[in-house]
Amino acid sequence: MTPRSPGPDVPHNDLPPGAQPPIAARPVYRWYHMLEAAALIAVCTAMGLFLLVFPWSAFWEANSYVLQVPAIQDYWSSLYLRGAVSALGLANLFFALVDLVRFRRFFEP
Repeated sequence: MTPRSPGPDVPHNDLPPGAQPPIAARPVYRWYHMLEAAALIAVCTAMGLFLLVFPWSAFWEANSYVLQVPAIQDYWSSLYLRGAVSALGLANLFFALVDLVRFRRFFEP
């Protein structure tokens, strides 16, 4: 039985032994890429802070939509729901922090 040659989907290593692969070119970032990243960081931070703090404020209980439907008042005042909403706020703050760390890519030489 003869060995088969690899199919077209198998990558070939045509480099001689000990040779370094070519370095990929650094992407070119424009001003609107930086503006988009800064806006995303600002929105995630604002939304995260709002979702973290709002469920524990007095405005949470005085919601006019909840006061109109008495059946959901028990669920609305549940500490589990407040904790879940605050956890979404923490997730948004985490994503903002990750994007803030990745923001350095615009200033690397």
